[in-house]
Amino acid sequence: MKFFKLALRNVFRNKRRTSITFLSIIAGMIALIVFGGFVEYSFWGLRESTIHSQLGHIQIFKKGYSEKGRSNPGEYLIKDFRSIEKKLYRLPEIELVTARLSFSGLISTGEKTLTCKGFGVIPEREKKLASFETLKEGSHLSAENKDEILVGVELKKSLGANMGDYLTILTTNSFGMINAGDLKLIGTGQSGSAEYDAVFVKIPLNAAQTLLDTQSIEKVVILLSKTEDTEKVVKKIQQIIDDNNLDLEIRTWDQLATYYNSVVRLYNGIFNVIKVIIAIIVFFSIANTMIMSIFERVKEIGTLRAIGTKKSGIMQMFLWEGFFVGVLGGILGIIAGVLVALIINISGGIYIPPPPGMGVGYQSLIFVVPEVLIYSYLSTVIVSTLSSIYPAAKAIRLYIVEAIAHT
Repeated sequence: MKFFKLALRNVFRNKRRTSITFLSIIAGMIALIVFGGFVEYSFWGLRESTIHSQLGHIQIFKKGYSEKGRSNPGEYLIKDFRSIEKKLYRLPEIELVTARLSFSGLISTGEKTLTCKGFGVIPEREKKLASFETLKEGSHLSAENKDEILVGVELKKSLGANMGDYLTILTTNSFGMINAGDLKLIGTGQSGSAEYDAVFVKIPLNAAQTLLDTQSIEKVVILLSKTEDTEKVVKKIQQIIDDNNLDLEIRTWDQLATYYNSVVRLYNGIFNVIKVIIAIIVFFSIANTMIMSIFERVKEIGTLRAIGTKKSGIMQMFLWEGFFVGVLGGILGIIAGVLVALIINISGGIYIPPPPGMGVGYQSLIFVVPEVLIYSYLSTVIVSTLSSIYPAAKAIRLYIVEAIAHT
């Protein structure tokens, strides 16, 4: 308790130096909290835009599709969508069940022809599934008219097409034969991904089935009320598949979202580098404060040793000082970091230009993430305590007589 009290008193002995150390800690923690919150918001935004524009939360395919379906899609189609749909809607976590039938081919205005990636969709359900997809021009697909088409904004520019033009889709049907259809351009959409917006087309599901000469679908797409329920719902769906002996397989959004996973790895790598840099800055800042404190207190240390204080006692005192600097600086850092995050959010966030592969920028908010706060605080306390070891070791090596005579 004696060393505990001495250490706490010594923290505030030189208020100017202690204040500088606290400012270093606060600056480091603000950087960690704000950047960690920015990364978390970016992950959330990219995740939700991917789910609500392209993938949904869960997709169901005919068994074997993942291995062989892409090379031979006609052999891996689902025939009994309505039966599967009824079973899935019994799960309360599921918000929407829809179907898609995709195809690759050529799209032409008559003067210009480009490759495209097409999706046959159920129009009234697609608007809810693709809620993050922005309608830039025209209108959404309607359930009444099967001879309509909606294309990506970049694809429309490349084609040089206008609203109301008839576009020709050329593809191969499920039997490998070439088929074509003329559809009226009624709208353009933007998902945010420039690559996706340059190739995608959407047409009513029955129009896609006519093109491919089938009454089946490629996959069942499921939208949940909460993304956090994905793993729980997957287990329930797998149970339904097993109980009914259905020849199906499940894929979740994160298994299908290759771009999202690449971004997460990149941002986590950057964040880890920043954490190490900040830890080094805080370490040397506190160590410098402690070393300067030793030079000022050489006579005091010699006196403590002369009256019988052991080297372990001196070591404890300096370690407690480092610990208190970390505890108090960490508390101030959390308060400052949360305030900065709230100020940024209240001011409307930070504008981020379009990342590579994306077509539009966005306003980034800062999430206050409990895990980031805990990590920032604990790492500050640990680094502060460790940074006092060298100064403490230097203090206990002082000779008593020389320390007392020091001026």
